[in-house]
Amino acid sequence: MSGKGGQTVGYHYLFSFVAGLGRGPIDALRQIEIGEKDAWDGHACDDSAQAIDEPELFGGEGKEGGVQGGFKLLQGAADQVLPAAESVTFSNGGPIKSATIPNVKTALGGLVSEFRGFSAIVFDGLVASMNPYLKEWKFRVWRSRKGWYNDDCWYPAKATVWLADGHVHGMNAAHIIYQCLTDPDWGKAEDPAMLDENSFTYAANLFCSEGMGLCIPWYRQEDVDTFIQTVADHAGCLIYQERTTGQYVIRALRDDYDPETIPHFDLDSGLLEIEEDDSASSEAVNEVIVTGFDPITRQEFQVRAQNIAAWHAHGGPISRSMEMKGLATRELGLRVAQRELRLLSAGLKKFTLKFDRRVWQIAPGGVIRISSADNNISNMVVRLGEITEGKPGSGTITAKAMEDVYALPSTTFTQSTESEWVGPIIDPAPAAAERLIELSYRDLYLAIGPGDLAQADPTDSAIGTLAVSPGSGSYVYDLATRADGEVDYSVSQSRDYTGSATIVSAISPLETSVEIENLYEFDEGNVGQVFLLDDEEVLLTAYDSGTNTATITRGCTDTIPADHAAGARLWAIDDDLITDGRTYLQGETAEALVLPRTGSKVLAQADATELSVDLVARQSRPYPPADLKVNGVSVFLHSGQQIEPVFTWAHRDRIVQEDQPVGHTEASIGPETGTTYTFRIYDLDNNLLREETAIDAVTWTYTAAMQTTDSAPSTVRVEVESSRDSIVSYQHYSFTVILNGGYGYGYGLNYGGA
Repeated sequence: MSGKGGQTVGYHYLFSFVAGLGRGPIDALRQIEIGEKDAWDGHACDDSAQAIDEPELFGGEGKEGGVQGGFKLLQGAADQVLPAAESVTFSNGGPIKSATIPNVKTALGGLVSEFRGFSAIVFDGLVASMNPYLKEWKFRVWRSRKGWYNDDCWYPAKATVWLADGHVHGMNAAHIIYQCLTDPDWGKAEDPAMLDENSFTYAANLFCSEGMGLCIPWYRQEDVDTFIQTVADHAGCLIYQERTTGQYVIRALRDDYDPETIPHFDLDSGLLEIEEDDSASSEAVNEVIVTGFDPITRQEFQVRAQNIAAWHAHGGPISRSMEMKGLATRELGLRVAQRELRLLSAGLKKFTLKFDRRVWQIAPGGVIRISSADNNISNMVVRLGEITEGKPGSGTITAKAMEDVYALPSTTFTQSTESEWVGPIIDPAPAAAERLIELSYRDLYLAIGPGDLAQADPTDSAIGTLAVSPGSGSYVYDLATRADGEVDYSVSQSRDYTGSATIVSAISPLETSVEIENLYEFDEGNVGQVFLLDDEEVLLTAYDSGTNTATITRGCTDTIPADHAAGARLWAIDDDLITDGRTYLQGETAEALVLPRTGSKVLAQADATELSVDLVARQSRPYPPADLKVNGVSVFLHSGQQIEPVFTWAHRDRIVQEDQPVGHTEASIGPETGTTYTFRIYDLDNNLLREETAIDAVTWTYTAAMQTTDSAPSTVRVEVESSRDSIVSYQHYSFTVILNGGYGYGYGLNYGGA
């Protein structure tokens, strides 16, 4: 570059290079950071040309320039063929206007492979100015379904776990372990038949419902068994080989059993000896610190879980730090910290147990009950660890065991000192409020992510429940559901109640300020979330806790603004919409029961209100048109005669909008490919006068000639909906238009107000 008088003051530096990302293929490249600055964000999943157009990234020409170049992602598939050269252009100014991503074979010359088996990018363009030293490039990639042997992903529907409202793609912990065990190139090369399919499927479903998705690299500096154990530690599970079949079994350590139904062993039924292990510290941990890593900010984070009562009793913290870099969000890190704290703070007893051969079926990670009068133990639930066979001919089995934290209330020590205080036994009551709904496209986008959602059949439906705690010590509820033809309900694990509030006064379709009351887990932290108000989805944009006034954006996603009566409830569906993980079919009626829990008691199914919803495959339906107007005035506000009404509206597109809530009055987005609009005109006796279909514009006029053909109605009811492939929108407009009410009637409407 030149200064005054043509003097050279510095140089632009242009490179062509290939940068390896890792073993391939990958699902997508999501982000490029150069010199600790964000240079590119996107979703590159093939070898389409991409542009980095950041000429001011390092301060522009006055400092160290920026980056302007094109790149292509090389997935590294088994059949990859290196792409041809391609040019990209730039629009942000800067020293170069275009760059040509080279054909690698031509650029390198000689014998060049197709780069199969590892992912990389090919780049050409400006990398800096003034400074000849190349800054460090970092890449954020996502892999869960790609990179499997023979491109055959096991159980692909649950491979990806979406975190941070869909911004982070975690890989299901069960899938990581499955691939490490079976991959013949870099894993343990186990035959998939040697894996207990049922246990892995159960674990994958559980981890997906829990949000146990990990973002964790393996640099192969440790053996694969060590890496598998690291993943298992993150997920809270055990991996072992079943003694009778030799199959690998995965067992999640969870509160998923009924203490009254698990096997019981005493000195008369196989238990030979109990040896208590006193090697553990007598001081129970009262604080757990977990360190995770946020892949978006590329920063470590720490979360703490504390047992405050134990902290005060001891006079300070007894901390345990755990590094779990595969945890990608603070929310997941906190849940893991709480899980570990529960185990470490309980002061659990450890044992070495000896059995005779009658217990040959027990397995690591399993739970059993033990009783021994000699040890003053009655009906204690313990979780088994390492299990070893005795010497040939000895007939004994030895197991390490620990008192199980999930069953502490059911464990009894026969000589323990009795307390005079007896805690109240609280019978659960039905939920204070509850709803069962069908999930929208956006709801499913947040729940399962766009990849899995794209694989959904157009007739697939999913359900969700919303519930308010009845109080009286109930903090969670069980969800029981069933589909058409099922007699019994299927009960899922305990879930959290839903944040909510009710509106004080009735509101009309376009009002955006509303006073609320009866708040339940509702505060300023809910701003930016979507709420369900009756059947309308609204965006909470502000909340004044001093006046209890909420500001909302109306008619989001696939809903249309509507009137709402005083007492209508706002439900926080973004955080607290609970699903059962099942897929239903369009036309089915799904039923559900909300079963509040208090301690170890749960509401009887017979005492719960049966909720039902008729399923219409809502997630596949096109969004209705927005901001519908008649002669330039909203259909919710217009009055008077509209002699020849001209209707206008805005497009909406569920695919483009993804998880972004777009309000009713915002500008057009889309429309979704293939979407058209339908108008139906009815007289006041509900007789259909006219149906206009396949309208692909944003305006339609009910002309005088049409009205004449329709027997010149004076007042009509108008219905408007969108359609795509014969599938109509989830909601439609229905409103009245006065075409010719007579001079006096029309005059009063236009000027007097009505």
